[in-house]
Amino acid sequence: MAQDGFKVSLVKLCQWFDMPRRTVYYRSTKAAPKVQEYFVKPIKAMIEENPSFGYRTVAHLLGFNKNTVQRIFQLKGWQV
Repeated sequence: MAQDGFKVSLVKLCQWFDMPRRTVYYRSTKAAPKVQEYFVKPIKAMIEENPSFGYRTVAHLLGFNKNTVQRIFQLKGWQV
């Protein structure tokens, strides 16, 4: 409509399409995942020493939670 020379307010457009204005202005604010270095260093060292170990074996040998180790594997892109 703007290309045709008609100016229509956002309020009017939202009324026409039965959509709340809040939906138009919404921006996601999800933060990027953070990885703590004191988990990464021993995990990386063990992977370099034994590249065939998976996240469960690494978690068991280091005494870490396997979910934490798996998350770090995924975020860093490390695979067996």
